[in-house]
Amino acid sequence: MLSDLKFAVRSLRSTPAFTAVALIVLMLGIGATTAIYSIVDAVALRGMPFDQADRLMIVEETNPTGKGLGGGYVAAPNFYDWRAQQSSFEDLAAFQGKSLTVHDAGQEPIALRGQMVSSSLFQILRVQPIRGRTFTPENEVAGRNRVAVISDALWRSRYGADPGVIGKTFTVGIGGPSASSPDNGPWEIIGVMPPGFEFPVGRLKPIEIWVPFLPSAQEYPRGDGSSRNYNAQVIGRLKPGVSRGQAYANMEQITASLKSQYPRWFRDRWVGITPLHESVVGKARNWMFLLLGSVAFVLLIACVNVANLMLARATAKTRDVGVRAALGASRWQLARGLLAESLVLSAAGTLLGLAVAYWGIEIMRAALPATLPRLKDAGLDLRVLTTSALAAVGTGVLFGLVPALKFSRPGLAGTLREGGRTGAAGMARERIRGALLIAEVALAVVLLVGSGLFVSSFVKLTSVDLGLDFDNVLTMRVNPRVNFSSPTRDQEMARAAVLIEDVFARVRRIPGVETASFLGNGSVPLSTGWSRTTFEIAGGPKFDDPDDQADVKSVSGDYFKALRVPVLKGREFTEADRDPGAEPVVIINDIAEQRFFKGESGLGRQVKVNGDRRIVGVVKAVRLGGPEAELRPEAITPASRTSAFGGTMILRTSGDPSSIVPDVRAAVRAVLPDVVVPEAETMETMFGRLVAQRKFNMIVLALFGVLAIVIAGVGIYGVMAYLVEQRTQEIGIRMALGAQPGQVLRMVLSRASLFMAVGITIGLAAGWMLSRFVETFLFRVEPHNVAVYAGASGLLLLAGLLAAAVPARRASKVDPMLVLR
Repeated sequence: MLSDLKFAVRSLRSTPAFTAVALIVLMLGIGATTAIYSIVDAVALRGMPFDQADRLMIVEETNPTGKGLGGGYVAAPNFYDWRAQQSSFEDLAAFQGKSLTVHDAGQEPIALRGQMVSSSLFQILRVQPIRGRTFTPENEVAGRNRVAVISDALWRSRYGADPGVIGKTFTVGIGGPSASSPDNGPWEIIGVMPPGFEFPVGRLKPIEIWVPFLPSAQEYPRGDGSSRNYNAQVIGRLKPGVSRGQAYANMEQITASLKSQYPRWFRDRWVGITPLHESVVGKARNWMFLLLGSVAFVLLIACVNVANLMLARATAKTRDVGVRAALGASRWQLARGLLAESLVLSAAGTLLGLAVAYWGIEIMRAALPATLPRLKDAGLDLRVLTTSALAAVGTGVLFGLVPALKFSRPGLAGTLREGGRTGAAGMARERIRGALLIAEVALAVVLLVGSGLFVSSFVKLTSVDLGLDFDNVLTMRVNPRVNFSSPTRDQEMARAAVLIEDVFARVRRIPGVETASFLGNGSVPLSTGWSRTTFEIAGGPKFDDPDDQADVKSVSGDYFKALRVPVLKGREFTEADRDPGAEPVVIINDIAEQRFFKGESGLGRQVKVNGDRRIVGVVKAVRLGGPEAELRPEAITPASRTSAFGGTMILRTSGDPSSIVPDVRAAVRAVLPDVVVPEAETMETMFGRLVAQRKFNMIVLALFGVLAIVIAGVGIYGVMAYLVEQRTQEIGIRMALGAQPGQVLRMVLSRASLFMAVGITIGLAAGWMLSRFVETFLFRVEPHNVAVYAGASGLLLLAGLLAAAVPARRASKVDPMLVLR
């Protein structure tokens, strides 16, 4: 074998053009495959980092009606009842996001990313701290809950990996040290989790601190059901021998009993059980597998291409193989020599491909949606390298097998007479090369059709009218936090409103700020989350169905000007509308006017939206959730100037919004020195996050399409070049008998066109059948879009003819006298 490998290396070095082309094709194919596989493996294939993770289940509340709010979050009273009555899980634990603002003496206040968790969580996950302990049930009681377990990263960054950190305290001051909050005061560190521990898994920024689960008074106890809060998530570990189906039956029985006792709590809710891995990966799994399937086409095209090149190369070496066979070489020795070349090529191609993959992974990390779970774990680890090595051996055997079997027959000694140029054997080899070329073209067509569909889909997505202009718009939260359970809540909200007005007065004076507006409550356009309310027309119907409820928000007067939302009827808000004692007014969008007033004008009508109000304006509808969101009814009220608890600044700038961020942060810090100033974000960034997944799909599939064209073009060139070389004598004789260069040119191009036509036809048929599998990933594009299929066919045909034109032109310039001599 060593001798065979040395001979293979010398042989490949003697044909640099062939070796370079084969290595480039393999490098692109293996590099793209390895990069995509590393991403898919980290996100969708790799299991959860816990003992027997397949037994971990997320228990959630679902919305069986499909209307209104849902999404798996659980009300605290339901969690407590589930945990007390269930018999299928070793235990259940709740976890819920919680940010703690730390005000340690002598240090700038910071906001720690935290989670409230049940004391049973760490036992369910089967993870122990490396220092100290975790919580006990006694810590889930008010007054005993100010204890914390911190992450290894926080222990090292904030406490310098101090081995004596257990027992130390830090000071929480939500809204500043003077604000009254049950969380304010000293907290004790009782444990440090091991390096690499993350829970919840897959967050963009890992959790830094865990505290005992203690819902607020608004969430627990149950009450009459008039106010329901769904903020927690629940995880459990199945008991040995209990299946997911059995656990669901148990939880369904408990939920049915709870529904009979508390019907208001379950009028639109039910129970569901989802494996932890599925819950984390979510919808990303399907499109990850789509990318993996697509890149498999690229690798397959590369393999077919190199197999064809190897077959053509073996044809050129027929005489050498025949001599070796005549001197006594066995079929195994001949096949081994040919396979050795394939393995050397695949090994070298894999090394080059891994370099491409390393570079490609970094690029994909930057291009992929930041919210993609576990994206940071993608890399060339042992799993990926092992898979790539196996793929290298597999591809080496795959593209070397056909020529090895074909040319290792001892009967090939007859080629000494034929010279490897004519006869039945030559015709058979030509048919094999043609079949491989047709297969390569067909695969490239399928990939090009997919690329065309995704490019068309993204073009459609970005051309959707959002109803606003998000260019040069900056957003930032302003949170003079208020303790709603405090008896002085009204005074705190009045104080917060004064502070917010002070911030805005400073921000308006910053150079470059054209318009400063304020969003008091409700979601910022192009972000997630919303607030909805019933809509009632005075003397008319009440719209309280979830589909008919209006999205509601309160804003300052310049809100529509800042986002350039057109006012279709009436007027915008004025500052007077925000004064105490002003007439309660509301502005609705045109969708609300159409739905609630059935084609009549709503201007001037009295409605009930968070109280009795008069409609003073109608604005164009905005797609609050981005281009894929539906247009919904919206009701906008003026934000109070005398009572507030926080909100979002929306600033339109004359230039790059990021240039004013330091000045905006300084203005907020000057008014709210004890509050952590949040990061500013442009609406362009928010829009980019909404379309990031589709944009990435489009870019990657388009790149795969380009690779398919390049690899197919190289294959067509290589096959036609070898074909011309093998038929040089025939071409010389034809020209000696009177054939013109143009006729020879047409003869070669017509042969290439025949291969292309058959391959394109097969590829179109395959693409037509396979396109239904990508239908769910497309946006407003039919999977059988004729223009896309025609464009893919035309593009590949043009690329193929250009690739074949070079050897065809070379054939037309053959000197008959030189060939015959």
